[in-house]
Amino acid sequence: MLHIAYGKTTAAISTKGGQIVSFKGDNGREVIWQADPAVWDQHAPLLFPVCGSAKDGKVIIEGKTYQMPKHGITRANPQMAVAAKGDDYVDLMLTASDETRAVYPFDFEFHVEYLLFQNGFRTRFTILNRDARPMPMCVGGHPAFVCPMEDGAKFEDYDLVFPCEEDGCVDKVASSGMLSGTEVLPFFHGNTMPLSHAEIDCRDSLLFTSLKSRSVRLVNRNTGTGLTVSFPKMETLAVWSPTAKFADFICLEPWHGTPAYVDESGKFEDKKYVTVLAPGETYVTWFDVTLDA
Repeated sequence: MLHIAYGKTTAAISTKGGQIVSFKGDNGREVIWQADPAVWDQHAPLLFPVCGSAKDGKVIIEGKTYQMPKHGITRANPQMAVAAKGDDYVDLMLTASDETRAVYPFDFEFHVEYLLFQNGFRTRFTILNRDARPMPMCVGGHPAFVCPMEDGAKFEDYDLVFPCEEDGCVDKVASSGMLSGTEVLPFFHGNTMPLSHAEIDCRDSLLFTSLKSRSVRLVNRNTGTGLTVSFPKMETLAVWSPTAKFADFICLEPWHGTPAYVDESGKFEDKKYVTVLAPGETYVTWFDVTLDA
């Protein structure tokens, strides 16, 4: 376990899968879900080289079919190397192996860097194509935030508030895990979505793939306090809480990518929001989490 700090703001990061497993702002209160195995045994998985489910659990690369696990190879929490570390940051790295090439046949270098600032942190992804061929990839985060965040509050006291007016339209997740059709959420109004286990838990995920906003605020409507997740380069926001668990957390997941659509070709390079890296090319993206002071 790796520990970093910026003043009173602290975090702990596991080298298994590169997950951030603890984040506390200046008030010392835990923000990251503590992976209760009876509810959900993860903290904040990383998603690469796909986000969500591949078509029929497979991808086609250069005419060959590969089995691709949901959320890719980093979701299985492989051991990652420490590429660099300072008092307030850590950079973890995963490189290709025989195991990764069996499902994703490329030589790559995947970095996740956590950088603390006062009452916040940045998660930055850097993906380098070390192969001699073009390499398609997607990447995303899956952080779970404790909710309610305050003593005496409940999950339903919180709203998700976007800076822009949004239409409340999400892509529908079929039982296969693939996307089929859209739904306008009846409980989304203007720029605000109230949190409700009754509404959220009965849906697999809420996948916003056409947002105008590039940030979202999780806020207690009674106290006005919460946190903001900013994702300037990431096109999809997934919102998830486990089905029928009434869990005390909400996942706010910035993705550069989407699950497969039922009518897509299955070819990796045809996926929505995919980036195809030329040999030697690097892709960088990030998201920030900031607590209200």
